Amino acid sequence: MNLNHLSIFIEIAKHKTMVNASSSLGIPNSTVGRQLAQLESELGVRLFSRNTRHMNLTQDGKDLFERTVHLIEKLNEVENDFFYTKKELSGRINVSIPNEYGSLWFATCIAKFAKSYPLVSISCSTSMASVDPISEEMDLSIIYHRGIPNDSSLVMQNLATIPSVIVGSKNLIEKHGLPTNITELKKLPCISTWHALRANPWHFIDINGDSVSHKIKSVYRADSTNLIISAAIEGVGFAIIPRLFCKQYIDQNVLVEVDIGLQPAPLHVAAVLPDRVLNLRTKYFLEKIKKTMIEILDT
Repeated sequence: MNLNHLSIFIEIAKHKTMVNASSSLGIPNSTVGRQLAQLESELGVRLFSRNTRHMNLTQDGKDLFERTVHLIEKLNEVENDFFYTKKELSGRINVSIPNEYGSLWFATCIAKFAKSYPLVSISCSTSMASVDPISEEMDLSIIYHRGIPNDSSLVMQNLATIPSVIVGSKNLIEKHGLPTNITELKKLPCISTWHALRANPWHFIDINGDSVSHKIKSVYRADSTNLIISAAIEGVGFAIIPRLFCKQYIDQNVLVEVDIGLQPAPLHVAAVLPDRVLNLRTKYFLEKIKKTMIEILDT
């Protein structure tokens, strides 16, 4: 089996069209089509069912993809590592990180990486909204998420799991009472995120360790942890906040931790990647990010 033909098949399967595959590979669309036809002829099977807009894997195509995709990715990884270890790291890295805490956590880490590898061009975008690394041409996107990610097809690496708590201010509790279960909480004013982390419902872990969600009465939404913490302190509503971010206010008795018998789902800090195979510069960059996250959680 020709490995070049197989690699092109893998790209088509990932990108759903020959046009997108040819763009990703940087080769003409006609070459992509010709080499796919040669692979199908060599194997004696149809790998895709085609119409004017889409290409769907046949059962033979699905079987071939599942059995070979990791082999091709591993070969590409070996090739990338071998190539880049023979010379100084260079090229471009486009990265998206969350603003506020993300910028604070990783600012020094990224600056030190840029200093250590001056031939690598780094472009950083900051946003709380999740960024699709493929459509936005990002080599690495750092995101926050709770519960099960919306898109199960994303290539993700978990960087940290930060426990979360439900909190409310004393004046809020004096006015509305202290909820002791989810039914009571759902009747009370709550604060949630807007676009980030999915505004509603709230996500919890039940006694069996399963993920569950509940709709809440969201009276204030913001894609800013600082805004949410301030609103909680002022008594606007109850909020789920990572303990790491609000511990000082709980210790100072400014915010009260609320127990409703359900554990709020933790905040996951994750790296979203355009592919499982990374070039060496992105791999080194991600290793620096991971190390920084471990150091933050250990302090």
